[in-house]
Amino acid sequence: MATALYRIDGVYFARLSGGTVLAWSSTGAGWSKDRVELPAGAEQIGFASLPEELREEVLAVLARADAVQGPLGGAKN
Repeated sequence: MATALYRIDGVYFARLSGGTVLAWSSTGAGWSKDRVELPAGAEQIGFASLPEELREEVLAVLARADAVQGPLGGAKN
């Protein structure tokens, strides 16, 4: 599965192989995830650039999307 990671203004994005874009933003007590459009100007990053506390959550989403290879949270990925 081809996934690209991005960031802009402290928000982190994963663009999944089917075009679905997920965004994580810090809530202070954790991370909030939403389905969004990738904003213009978002910088592509590597996995190591994700905050350490966000890496496990991103890996879990990517593993689930790879295992399901279909709907992710109600929409095709």
